[in-house]
Amino acid sequence: MNSIINWVSELPLWQATLFMFAGVFCRAQTTFWIGKFAHRGIIKTNWGKKKVDSEDKMGMLILKKYGWPIIPLSFLTVGLQSVVQLGAGVLDWKWLKYTLAALPGYLVWAFVYAFGGLSLFNSIVKGSIGLLITAVIVIFVFLLIGKIIVKKFKTN
Repeated sequence: MNSIINWVSELPLWQATLFMFAGVFCRAQTTFWIGKFAHRGIIKTNWGKKKVDSEDKMGMLILKKYGWPIIPLSFLTVGLQSVVQLGAGVLDWKWLKYTLAALPGYLVWAFVYAFGGLSLFNSIVKGSIGLLITAVIVIFVFLLIGKIIVKKFKTN
């Protein structure tokens, strides 16, 4: 893995960003389609038909109301983005709508990792305490901003 990080970090910024964009696009789309196929498989069962009629309506309403900002913002997190992409598939978002919502997230994720995310990761792995502290502060700021945004959407 370290050789891939070195290879990407030596590319010009636009090439590294394009490489990372392709990677996140493929990963997120695969996760979305796994969720979509799971949704289709569950709906065809008697249990799934009962669940779709009752419980999934609330999930659908939440994703309809908050999905557009949640999907691209999920790419600023670690771990949550897979849950959101899978959830969009399970809740049967249309492919084009999901992809349009996710494109800004793909771009930001690719740019962040191409610009410095890989270097930051590599330095943390090698034991740079200053970069580890910086990473913790940046993560805290993103969590705080996310909490403010979610609170704002809840009040609307």
